Amino acid sequence: MDDRLDQDRSSASMQLFSKRLKVSAGTFRHGRGEQVVGPMKRGLKVVVMLQGHQSYELDDRPPLTINSPMLLVAANDGDHVQKRTCLSGEGVRCAIVQLDADFAQDELGASFSGLMGQMQGSGIGPGLWARAAGADLRGIALQMAECRIEGAMRNLYMAGKALELAATVVDQIVNERPQRAARLSPRTIEQLRAAHALLLQSARNPPTLGELARNTGLNVTKLTAGFRQLYGASVFDYLQAHRLQQAYDLIRSGEKSVTEAAYHVGYNPAHFSGIFRRRFGVLPSALR
Repeated sequence: MDDRLDQDRSSASMQLFSKRLKVSAGTFRHGRGEQVVGPMKRGLKVVVMLQGHQSYELDDRPPLTINSPMLLVAANDGDHVQKRTCLSGEGVRCAIVQLDADFAQDELGASFSGLMGQMQGSGIGPGLWARAAGADLRGIALQMAECRIEGAMRNLYMAGKALELAATVVDQIVNERPQRAARLSPRTIEQLRAAHALLLQSARNPPTLGELARNTGLNVTKLTAGFRQLYGASVFDYLQAHRLQQAYDLIRSGEKSVTEAAYHVGYNPAHFSGIFRRRFGVLPSALR
């Protein structure tokens, strides 16, 4: 992710701890196909993408597709060039925490050589680490993106949340066993993208895994393993995140009531609030 993002009134950027900690959170505007190229700062960057789709490239490495909800971490102790390409015209809702190398070392005890060594096992490349964003990370990021505290206490609140997010992510990286994913063939990638498109087209009444596999020429095992590798989440988790994000936007914009939004995305209203709260950390009624 690049630091230069167009902001709207629901986003905020700030530099804290003598500019050694930078925080950006909220909804950011961009246009489809827009590219931003620039140097990557030395240090540790944590990005939790709550909404939006982007392509991210570091130096000459293959591009990494970021499909929300997703976590991207970069540990950088050298000079690198990054490029961000917007893949959709919708706003990007995210939380970004950038810690200078010395600050991360002092405050988190983060050894950058150790972190980068841990990230190499992910198959993504040295210094980069990407995973589906879990409920704990999404909750922290959403609290940052939706912060309603104003005045002098806003900086204190955001600094605390930024450190909480960074500490949670570093702990996750350090304690995960490195996994080397098998390379996907171009044909398999094409089939998985077809499965992804079919899944979103029928999100309100989705096919079973068996039906999705048969319709795209895959078996269930190859579908589930490949989908997680390509999109950073299981088929079920990805579908749930997509449906709940649609509901979130409908409720927050005032376009639909909580009950109407639940039905619109295919959920029973009796169970919707609990699922919504686990995903976003707040009840849907709190958005109105």
